[in-house]
Amino acid sequence: MDHDQLFKLVMHAHLKDFFEVFFPAWADRFHFDQAEWLEQEVFPAPPRGEKFVVDMLVRLPTVPADPPRDHEPRDSLALIIIEAENSTGLADFRERMYNYTVSVGKKFGLDVLLIAIFLKLRLDGRGTDVVERRFWERRILTFEYDYVALPGLRADDYATRPNPLAVALSTLMHMERDRRVAAAVAALDAVAECEIPVGNKYTLMDFIQSYAPLETEQRRDLNAMLNNSKHEPVLTIGTSWFQQGVEEGREQGIELGRLRVVLEQCQFKFSHLSPEAIRQKLERLSMAQLKELSLKLLVAQTPQEVGLAD
Repeated sequence: MDHDQLFKLVMHAHLKDFFEVFFPAWADRFHFDQAEWLEQEVFPAPPRGEKFVVDMLVRLPTVPADPPRDHEPRDSLALIIIEAENSTGLADFRERMYNYTVSVGKKFGLDVLLIAIFLKLRLDGRGTDVVERRFWERRILTFEYDYVALPGLRADDYATRPNPLAVALSTLMHMERDRRVAAAVAALDAVAECEIPVGNKYTLMDFIQSYAPLETEQRRDLNAMLNNSKHEPVLTIGTSWFQQGVEEGREQGIELGRLRVVLEQCQFKFSHLSPEAIRQKLERLSMAQLKELSLKLLVAQTPQEVGLAD
């Protein structure tokens, strides 16, 4: 399962939600409806001549203030790098972030705002990391970036917010181990009931299933709880998304609608599999089998569970 790809899908769909949750003072300073994602940008990393790839880079128009704020971004645009870090060390990460900022700003001629999301580091939960380089008593460089360290935040402070992204991310935050299964189920229920497009619901629910730090036994308990009729809305999201895609594709033929949506679901869940190989397997299924598959995908952890692996 390509968690990096799933994280990107969530951020693309919920960028405004992210700022409203963690950077509310900045939430009204951007035109989020005009966000332009610049994916797979490759930059050199001096001085060794290596290259690195920026996966979550967005060019975002800013809302000019009247009178202008101090240090407004150039050309009323900002480049925002959002980096999800899964390691527990900071030294290499800081070096990479500095290279990102310099190279990205130079390439586009724009100011860069860097935000790090830590999935394992606790730090202070929400804060600013300051990196300094010194030569004897001289401070020759000061570099700052904002971070959100999910394990350092209290899950209870975010789990009941009306923002669906806050609910989903709360499952990665600090809580007692014995509460994690119930918290994941509650988050899935909350997302299933919120007023957002069904495709966004599916992606957030897949995110919760994939990222929540559950042990093997806890995942079995989670699936057992979800099979209870009380949580039927959660289990019907996959089928609802499937049916919506069928309706949207009806003008171009029912075949396109049914395959397109289930193929998207499969790629969300198991992006390391070949899309063509998945398509060939799906084409052999009936409409009823495709609906059943779309339902199973939400709780499946491996492609073998849904017959997608040889």
